[in-house]
Amino acid sequence: MIEGSFELQGLLESVLYGSGSSQISVPPRVPPVVADYSNPFILKLHGFWSESSGELCMVGTGSALLKEGTLLTPVAVLKLYNIKTSSSITTLITGTLESLSPSNDNNYFETISILMPPQLNYKFTIVSGDSDDQISGESDFEENFPIDSVLQGRSFCSKFTSLVFRNVFNLQYTGCRSSKKCLPGDGVIANLPSSISLSAINCTGVLKRVRIFLKFDDNIKHSRHDKRFDPSKTLIGEGIWDDKKNQLHVLLCRFLDIANSWSNAHVGDCTTRLSLRFPTIWSIKETSTIMGQIWTNKTEEDSGYFENILFRSTENHMHALPDLKYEYTEHYRVRNLCPEKKLGRNRRRRYPSPNSIGMKFNMLVESSEGRTGWGSANALTVNSQLYMHARLSFASIRDDFSKPTRWEPQGRANISYRIDIKWHTPSKLTDEDNASIVPDEKMEITAEGIYDADTGGLCMIGCRKLDQPLGNDSMDCGILLNFQFAPVKGLENGGYIRGEIKSIREKSDLLYFDHLDVSSVAYNREQARHTIWTMDLEIALVVICQTLVCLSVRPQLYHSKRHPNRLPFTSLVMLVILALGQLIPLVLNYEALFYHKNDQGTVLFQTGGWLEANEVIIRITSMVAFLLYFRILQQAFSSRSKDGNGKGLWFAEKMTLLVTLPLYVSGAIIVLLVDRANYKCDIVLLPISPVDYWQRSTLEDLKSYAGLISDGFLLPQKLFNIFSNSAENALRPSFYIGTSLVRLLPHVYDLYCDHSYVEYKGTFIYANPGENFFSNVWDVIIPIGVSLFAAIIYLQQQFGGCCIVPKRFRWSESYENIPMVSES
Repeated sequence: MIEGSFELQGLLESVLYGSGSSQISVPPRVPPVVADYSNPFILKLHGFWSESSGELCMVGTGSALLKEGTLLTPVAVLKLYNIKTSSSITTLITGTLESLSPSNDNNYFETISILMPPQLNYKFTIVSGDSDDQISGESDFEENFPIDSVLQGRSFCSKFTSLVFRNVFNLQYTGCRSSKKCLPGDGVIANLPSSISLSAINCTGVLKRVRIFLKFDDNIKHSRHDKRFDPSKTLIGEGIWDDKKNQLHVLLCRFLDIANSWSNAHVGDCTTRLSLRFPTIWSIKETSTIMGQIWTNKTEEDSGYFENILFRSTENHMHALPDLKYEYTEHYRVRNLCPEKKLGRNRRRRYPSPNSIGMKFNMLVESSEGRTGWGSANALTVNSQLYMHARLSFASIRDDFSKPTRWEPQGRANISYRIDIKWHTPSKLTDEDNASIVPDEKMEITAEGIYDADTGGLCMIGCRKLDQPLGNDSMDCGILLNFQFAPVKGLENGGYIRGEIKSIREKSDLLYFDHLDVSSVAYNREQARHTIWTMDLEIALVVICQTLVCLSVRPQLYHSKRHPNRLPFTSLVMLVILALGQLIPLVLNYEALFYHKNDQGTVLFQTGGWLEANEVIIRITSMVAFLLYFRILQQAFSSRSKDGNGKGLWFAEKMTLLVTLPLYVSGAIIVLLVDRANYKCDIVLLPISPVDYWQRSTLEDLKSYAGLISDGFLLPQKLFNIFSNSAENALRPSFYIGTSLVRLLPHVYDLYCDHSYVEYKGTFIYANPGENFFSNVWDVIIPIGVSLFAAIIYLQQQFGGCCIVPKRFRWSESYENIPMVSES
């Protein structure tokens, strides 16, 4: 028999309130059916319910659609037992859903076993009045938030749903040993779960009572989304809020007799207890919004006894508890390990204030063995107040601009942090390597110390959580963290926050690890103002340049119409390059024309749509330019086919293609090889660079090289003029000069701008390194090359295509005067 779970509350409501038929839906997660369903199968059932026996029997047919498109019509009978007009914690509804089709029929499915707690007319019997003492036996004198401070005007049930029932709690086993059981029931050390999750069955806000499922899980990611029901890993209970101790007390029961079948399942062994609270004070060793414990009222001699289990929330909800306080407990060690630096008169610089958004940052972490990882540093408190970071937007930036920009002493401030580091998947390491670096894939550190706003130095003592759920000592507090922030104006440290995390234990200590180097991009309001101004300027330049492209192509079309005899002397390869230069960005950014792209995880600002609107304008002008280039290409191809000297021109075009194509392909190969060879060096030299740490993909390299080809768009025309020895004015000066101006302006701009602000991916709009070659060297070479090509085209159209070629290398023109002999 295959067991699963699904909801039948709608069916039970209709049964208990007099309806003789109902419709139920079986979710696709349930594993009862042999076939693979793409959607829930629907059954419409008719039957009867016996109030005296509490049995329900219903028969009906339904429909189900397989993934391959086959439509099935299963016939089934539903049997439910123990349905009563009232229920309590020990009431449990069981039943089966059986197929009435033959086993060899496509509509047949294996029997589904049903197990569900009733919700209708439920009475909180155990948790009421005089029975409070039996579930609150564990005294807890810690200071906790009263329920009114937690609710903040919301109802009891809605607040608990958002804070408690959508959270995951990590477990810590306080006294678990191999000779003892560690969980209610059959808990074995080898299979101990690492977390629990709570879900509400029903809740009464007025009485502050709740009925819950407690699910043990060893996978945090799945515990929040996995809806499968396993009664062997699940407890059911009733809870009540204790206004005296400011705790939620819960009595928990087990599902029994479920080993072979659910038909005899029932609820019993209600000896497990749970308490849950919201602590009012945080410290370096405790920063959980929700804490609690699970215990049993059995003695050590009783069967089913287990030691206390502590649990803590995995998510911080500081915003939900505004009256939260932090207790600094490491004053002595901080004073000894973090001495105050003297500030010289010539070293007065402005650094981020303790409450500014610049105190929150992401970082790249690298160990001395070369292991790398990403991390985030989030300030928790500044002095006695919570650090509530404001979301970075244009409005908040402009508000910051009104603050004074001259240097003023700010002093030192107590500060606490939570630092999370996730290591990249490591390669195979030796035993010695494992002993010297942090072994966990994830590293969580809580730290407190002093931030000197006059020097930008942040020094803290840290405690990291250890992956030791079976012990009491689960923290390593022998960690020293030092960070140096960049000044607000004038970028020392290259515009980065730099620092280190190191262990202050002896190297022989098992908890010792080698120091970790930390780097992070520094970003402040001065740089934000510069970036906003630069983005506005670059958007205007892009629109102007795209408009200039359209204006330079339009006269060429008019020129071709007035002088159709000159049109065949235009290089088709050049026109294809120009057309593709407009088409490829359109294809790669096609979605920008139709919907707002919401993948700007690396874009720093909330633009309100203005940046996206300008992007659409740029794409439209690019499309217009592409259509104009394509029109010239079409006319040139048609005119050459009709021209009497077409064979000579096609020969010149083929020679042009034979020269340019190998040149372009070999250039692409060289670019890829050079980039791959320098990849590791770039990571070492630039641990944090403006564009994704310069970890460029092959596609980005090819896009950049395509921009270089577009910069040299006149090369095919120059070669075509040489091979055809043409002196025709095929290109109007306004066309090739205007297009050349558009190609060289980004490099002139990139060479001019100082780039003194920190650039994030997404802020490159005009001179984008991801689309072209931009560096001091290339910004000089490319404009010179573009200008030289334009000058050569001018000379060729005045004095002939071979005017730039020495006479001894020029094409012989005698073949043009050889008369053609006819067959007659």
